[in-house]
Parts: sequence; C-alpha cells; structure tokens
Amino acid sequence: MANLLVICAKRFNGHELFTLLGIVQKRGHTFEVVSQDTLIKNELTLQPNTIARKVWDVSLTETDKFDAVVVVSGNMSDTEAYWKDDHVIKLLQTFREEDKLCAAICCSVPTLAPICAGVKVSFFPLMRSRDRLRKYKADLQTTSLSVDKQYGGTITAENQMMSWMWAEEICNHLEGKPQQHVFHDSGFVPKGSERRMTGPIRDAIDEARGYSMILQKDKLTGKKLK
Repeated sequence: MANLLVICAKRFNGHELFTLLGIVQKRGHTFEVVSQDTLIKNELTLQPNTIARKVWDVSLTETDKFDAVVVVSGNMSDTEAYWKDDHVIKLLQTFREEDKLCAAICCSVPTLAPICAGVKVSFFPLMRSRDRLRKYKADLQTTSLSVDKQYGGTITAENQMMSWMWAEEICNHLEGKPQQHVFHDSGFVPKGSERRMTGPIRDAIDEARGYSMILQKDKLTGKKLK
C-alpha cells in the first residue's frame, strides 16, 4: 500500500481530484490532500471541503511518509500560482532526489518543470505552459498521456478527460505493474487555411451590415489591417 501527497488548487478541478482519489482508494492506497488553504472548493460547483493542512505546512523532512506526489489543477490563477512557488518546487525536488513518483495533470504539469529535464511530459497546450516546460528542457509529447520511468517515474496527462487513465497509471506504477494505457502520435498534421475572409464571405457580411467593409493599410508596411 502506497501513501500519496496530493497537492491541489484551492479552487480545484473536481473531476480530476475526485477521480484520482476514488481510484487510489479503490486500489487500496492512502493519501493526504493539501492546498493553498484549508477550505477548498470545487471550481465549478463551489462546493466547499475542509482539509487538515496547507501545502506550506508539509516540511521537506516529511517526504519519507509518502511514496508519491501528485499535483491536480483547477482555477487557472490558483493552479499557476504553484508553478513558481519556492516551497512546492523544493518539495518536488526532494521527491525526485528520493526517486519517488511525481505526477501532474492539465495546467498543473508546468509545476513539475524544474524536475523534468529530459523527461517526457504531456500537457495542456497553452503557450506559457509550453514555454515554461521548454525552459527546463522537458521532452514535450503530443500524446495525451505520458509515463516516463526515469528518476522514480513521472506521469502526466493533457486534460481532465484523461483523469481515469492517468490515475490508473499512477497506481500501476506504485504497484509495480506494467503500463496499461499506451498512446502513439498519429502523425496527422492539420493543413489549416488562410485566416483572411474569402470574397463570398465578405460579400455576405457586407450584405448583412448594409454597407461595405473598407480594408485599411498600414502606412509603413503597406499591409492590410484587419
């Protein structure tokens, strides 16, 4: 039986958190949830829950009580606050030094950035998430779930739709079982299309407005302005 330290946003993603805790408990493991406050809420329903400690109450000498650290996302402001939190980073580095599993999902994945050099990670594709992960030389993946077994293990997922499989892989790793959910890049590259409107679309808009759109040009570059 493993014991997990679960760090969540104070306005947490309920699907991610409760799916994780339910599977962890069902598989016979235990956990402690910590956050930025002892009163936390589901970011959608605002249903309150109380927990015993804040994340800053967990000392660096307590990591021996846990077998893994897992970071769950939620409200973007609360989630992003962990990215550069000195205490959270030190906790993650201590878990890494002890070769223990580190996991995160969705917009909480960049929280792991300082311990992910050369580590495969899946993440929600915000530009600032990508930039932070690249800064620390993480191996960015295009698949929705990644399991990297280096340094005690790192398990990351792109979004809340992966919560179930992500939680199962966390348990599989802790139980010494093989990876169950394996994803591969399809190689598909969207062709995209020109961003400017075609003639028929512009004519339809002009007709609806009752007057013609006038495209202006930048005096310096000569390029058309939107």
